[in-house]
Amino acid sequence: MIPYLSGRENEVEYINSICLNLFDTWCENRSVTPLGYLLHCWPLLDSGPRAIRRLGDTLRELRKSHPETLNVKTSQALRELADCVDEILAFGLMPERITANG
Repeated sequence: MIPYLSGRENEVEYINSICLNLFDTWCENRSVTPLGYLLHCWPLLDSGPRAIRRLGDTLRELRKSHPETLNVKTSQALRELADCVDEILAFGLMPERITANG
């Protein structure tokens, strides 16, 4: 169980590092719309599935609704973040499946 927690903590820390880089970039470039979306869901108040899902959903909505506000680098970071969010949410469900089946 310890490796699961350690891996999850590493994933959450990685998500936070991506968000911090996006925050710095969007502040530097005065990109108000993307910054508004980011600040709606980050910094994470906790590392629970609800907060992680909200972050992923909010930033997916940014990509869908305002693609013109994103450059190649930030679009790539958002895709990487979405993949990480999906992975951590799927990984978080694993113990429930193990318990249900075993």
